[in-house]
Amino acid sequence: MPQQYFCLLRTLIAASALLGVLIEQAMAQGIRAVEVSGTEFRVLQSDGKVLTSHDLVGAVLALSNGLTLRIDAVETDPKDEDGEILLHTFSVQAQDGSWRNLCEPGPDGRQQGFPLAGRALSDGRIVDAPGAFEIVCTAGAQGKCVRFGYKPWKSERNGQPMRDFYNACVHMVRADYCGDGAPTTKEGTLIDLYDRAGIQHDEPDPGMTFEAAWAPAGAVCLARVRIPENTSIEALTRSCPRLRSIPLGEACSEGVASAMPDALLFNKSQPKN
Repeated sequence: MPQQYFCLLRTLIAASALLGVLIEQAMAQGIRAVEVSGTEFRVLQSDGKVLTSHDLVGAVLALSNGLTLRIDAVETDPKDEDGEILLHTFSVQAQDGSWRNLCEPGPDGRQQGFPLAGRALSDGRIVDAPGAFEIVCTAGAQGKCVRFGYKPWKSERNGQPMRDFYNACVHMVRADYCGDGAPTTKEGTLIDLYDRAGIQHDEPDPGMTFEAAWAPAGAVCLARVRIPENTSIEALTRSCPRLRSIPLGEACSEGVASAMPDALLFNKSQPKN
């Protein structure tokens, strides 16, 4: 279905390789609704047929903010054992009519992304919002966390929403200790992450030590900051009152963190001078 246009009446643009789209109405002939299931587009037609992402290669999304987005290719993520994550290649049209990839390259060189149902808040968390979806890139924290296995549309074995793990992961990847959307990491910095659900396991590189434990609201135990030149525990507690009530510095250890019921994710990193 090449050159199929979906006019989306409201568009929100957020930072860090993320394009948020809130659909109020799909004004296209023969289209009843545009939905997202997992990482897949689903276009419901008036005749009852459903077009999915693979059917939409070549389709163009005309956004109300003036951006024009094209779906160039779709493939199953080779790293996803369940085959649930679809990687989309998106292009955005420049004013001169040329097209360029929407996404920057990630650590694996991929310039791809996918939609996620819900609406991203300014702090990076995603929440339920009827008729809304976010387009995230694999190079950004949101895309990385989904590919780590924290799929926000699913639930953990004990019934806990995987969205909680996803939101904690976004803060962790960004070193957003306060959970207010202010990242303090540095591009290319390696971390070892593991979690209470057993999705990711502790496999640290030599020299990595415990950094923090994470919940959907941000860090809940902070042994040290990842990039000292960007922030410090002292600076964080001055700007973020919530952190004053959590274990900090020597009071926060891996053992202490593992005993905290609200801690979902944990990470190690290479100490920096």
